[in-house]
Amino acid sequence: MSDELDLLPLLTVTSGPLQGASFRLRPGLRQIGREDGVDVLLDDPKVSRRHATVELVDGRVLLTDTGSTNGTWLNDRRLSGLTELHDGDRLRLGHVELRFFDPGAAATYQLTTLRYQALVPPTPAPARAPGPAVSALTAPTQLMGPPQRSRRMLLMIGGCVALAGWVTWAYLAFQ
Repeated sequence: MSDELDLLPLLTVTSGPLQGASFRLRPGLRQIGREDGVDVLLDDPKVSRRHATVELVDGRVLLTDTGSTNGTWLNDRRLSGLTELHDGDRLRLGHVELRFFDPGAAATYQLTTLRYQALVPPTPAPARAPGPAVSALTAPTQLMGPPQRSRRMLLMIGGCVALAGWVTWAYLAFQ
């Protein structure tokens, strides 16, 4: 049953107080409006009590404005008469915007025949001729001295020692 519900078209609220809410459209006539008892309840004062109807019949979804005060808008055009909805259509009723999604319109690709090819083992690479052996270095290539201290670090340490000495002298001298 869950798989069948996933294939039903739906209206998703994209703006307004119910943003993110989705309404699955089951077969038959469904009422959209702000009155209790409608199938798709939209809480917006600009939406009429019984604003529009949407009907799922024979795999088609048909939308009709039912004489609403502010009209029903489909893809930025005022709706007049019975209109078929298509995947991705944008609806506006009052200040509420909805998007129509039809999972049945999902792009499908025709399967092609797969051809299997026998795997041929790879041919071994030709053997390499022995080259010169790698020998260890007999003498260092660079003279390594003691690690060099950063001049800046030495100045900072010297400054800290001098400051500590001065603070100690001042403490003892003025006590």
